[in-house]
Amino acid sequence: MKRLYYIFSAAFLALTSCNKLLDELPDNQVRVDSPEKVKKLLVNAYPQVSASILNEFSSDNIGDGGDLVKFDPPLAVEIANWEPINEYSDYEGLKYVWQYHYDAINHANTALEAIDKLGNTAELQPARGEALVARAYGHFELVNLFGKPYNPSTSASDPGIPYMLAPETELNKKYERTSVAKIYQQIDADLQEGLPLINDSYYDMPKYHFNKRAAYAFAARFYLYYQQWQKALDAANEVLTTNDRTTKNLLRNWKDFRDVSKVGSTKQGNRALYYTRDDIQANLLVLPVYSNITNYFSEDYSRRYTHNSRISNQETLAAPNLWDTQGKAIINERYWFMPIKTESNDANTIFFDKWPAFSGDYSRSIMIPFTTDETLLVRAEAKIHLKQYESAVNDLNLWTSKFIQVKEVAGYTNKNQVTQDEIVAFYNGINYSQATDDGATQKKHLNPSFTIEADGIQEPLLHYLLECRRVLTLGDGLRWQDIRRYNIEVVRYKTDENNRNQFSVKAVLPPDDPRRTLQLPTMVLQAGMTPNPR
Repeated sequence: MKRLYYIFSAAFLALTSCNKLLDELPDNQVRVDSPEKVKKLLVNAYPQVSASILNEFSSDNIGDGGDLVKFDPPLAVEIANWEPINEYSDYEGLKYVWQYHYDAINHANTALEAIDKLGNTAELQPARGEALVARAYGHFELVNLFGKPYNPSTSASDPGIPYMLAPETELNKKYERTSVAKIYQQIDADLQEGLPLINDSYYDMPKYHFNKRAAYAFAARFYLYYQQWQKALDAANEVLTTNDRTTKNLLRNWKDFRDVSKVGSTKQGNRALYYTRDDIQANLLVLPVYSNITNYFSEDYSRRYTHNSRISNQETLAAPNLWDTQGKAIINERYWFMPIKTESNDANTIFFDKWPAFSGDYSRSIMIPFTTDETLLVRAEAKIHLKQYESAVNDLNLWTSKFIQVKEVAGYTNKNQVTQDEIVAFYNGINYSQATDDGATQKKHLNPSFTIEADGIQEPLLHYLLECRRVLTLGDGLRWQDIRRYNIEVVRYKTDENNRNQFSVKAVLPPDDPRRTLQLPTMVLQAGMTPNPR
């Protein structure tokens, strides 16, 4: 584990000292006048904070543990209750997420400007590709927080964010919001130009840059959100190949998390260190970030707002599902990647240990924004939309074959392979989730801007796909984007302080509610930018 810490420290040193390696001009800009300086500048073209908390705590992966828990970070309370979010000195807050993403975009634009001034030579093409993809990624992250999800019928008029195409050179320059449609068009243009230029041999540490697989994984997710299913499928194939054996070998070896020689003890942090290693081929992009996320998911502190046993038992990890239709398997026996579960008289939390903290500086962590496993589920979803059902089920079985442990427990054996007919029968046999005290299930009403086929197959497969991704990406924030894309109602349940096994509906976020799009940061509104509707 020391190796990862040294790499992490070196990566942060590069992030914080990169500009010292460049010639500083009197106006505090930097002179980027050589290919080597362009390469160094691009270290800073990646956001140094994560939007995972903003996403995760908005979603149905979070429950209210009740009034017995007296303290939670104010940011968590406001996000989870879809309230106006105040400014805090918290890396997960609106201000820092906005600032750090635009700072990364500005570095990408500065690199692109320097490349043009240096003649846009063949030597600089890999840097150009990286800068374009990084610029696209920064805008993609922001527009999916502060703009509505892509909708071909409304996105031309839906307000998005400013798309920065040049370095920021003016103090207090006024920017206008660009429509969501134009943001997606520009991201598409940046990707189409940048992807062919990516060259893995250009990097000293490829996993910390948009290497080819990471760039195409981003493209696959982008085209999925853009509702361009074939392009999403094609991009995912660039990551995974079309050979099942190769694809399976590229997936994370989840069984390793049971190997003490690799992971160490089960104490929080050890599995996270292993999960985020840059030599794990499933990790496509490794980003050091400033983050306090381990304060939000912790085995040492009671948290009111967290992924709790009510959600686990009824909707996610411990709920009856296709791998365990009777819900008999203990969750630590169902998943190779054992979730951390803590229970006390006042609260409980269940989470996957994915975010390492480092002794001496708990405000630093590592984010893995793209993995082969998640990209496989992107491909499976694209295939479902294209009505390639058999191939989609095959992809889902490839993933569960690595993720789910098959084991006999108390005379019952679960499974990790299913058929299309089993998927259809299982989800047809589940009630749709209702906003009542005892009405929660993992099957949600889907209200997307695209059409779901009325063939009796596509919708059950989408339910299964969404459940697989919900479990895989627990804690990462991607569930919120699925909720937005499919316009799923979110019900916030509260635990009764007198009966910890009793829950009531506290609040409901209905489809099309404007709070599904975060309000712009206060500083941005004060600068005169048009707010999101409320």
